[in-house]
Amino acid sequence: MRNRLSILITTLLLISCWDNKTNTQQQTGEIDDSLVQAKNLFFSTSKFNKKTKIFDNELPNYSINIEVKYAKGESKAAQLINQQLASFLFGNTITPFEMAKQHFADSLSNDFEKDLKDFYDPDNEYQDTYAYEYNQTGKVSKDAPEGIIAYTNRIEMYTGGAHGGALETYINFNEKTGTIITCDELFGNKQEAVKKLIKEQIIKDNDCKTEEELVEKRSIFSLGDVYLSNNNFLIEKDGIMFCYNPYDIAPWSEGFIFAKLSYKELEGLITPNFLKN
Repeated sequence: MRNRLSILITTLLLISCWDNKTNTQQQTGEIDDSLVQAKNLFFSTSKFNKKTKIFDNELPNYSINIEVKYAKGESKAAQLINQQLASFLFGNTITPFEMAKQHFADSLSNDFEKDLKDFYDPDNEYQDTYAYEYNQTGKVSKDAPEGIIAYTNRIEMYTGGAHGGALETYINFNEKTGTIITCDELFGNKQEAVKKLIKEQIIKDNDCKTEEELVEKRSIFSLGDVYLSNNNFLIEKDGIMFCYNPYDIAPWSEGFIFAKLSYKELEGLITPNFLKN
């Protein structure tokens, strides 16, 4: 059981400190009417909230809070976006969006409950470590260029220990077709040049002149080099934001590492075919 949670944490998270946890028994799963509009698509909010005590005592307990945007409507683009969001947010490539969310929440709830029942020790002086939390938000950016849906997924989780974990990932859609915009589509064979610019920007943002100086100053790049993936860039009106989660390229104490490149800086590196489309 602990191994399953460790795998989940490793897959989803980084590290961030947490306060004490709530324990009211409550569970809801709902869709609200608040809408975000892209040019041709509307996005509504899907929620799941559950707070449960395992025994009669205040501890152990766990809470799960999910609040994510999904595309409304029956268009092919909306259906494709929701299918890909179910995979991106919940790791489910088979069931519809709402069923995928519910299945994920139920599975996580079962894992938390079994783990807390199996490992709870009433004599442990660190009782707060038995208050588990999982919080997930999925948002549509209002700063995306016309024709692009830029989506941010943020997860924060605590399953015992000195601190919790956090992860931020992105996914960008062609609004007209609903297809995912990939690194290859965006940068083609210029990806090495883009990574060089990202590294230079991170060095500059930290008031350093060389990579070696930055490693010495903040340990950034001590755990790895910059990379490009389909889920670590967000397309915005004034440039592209790149995100590296803790432990990607630096210790968790350094938190998230962001770098933003303007379209002027990326001139000649974005594929002509993407700009045309």
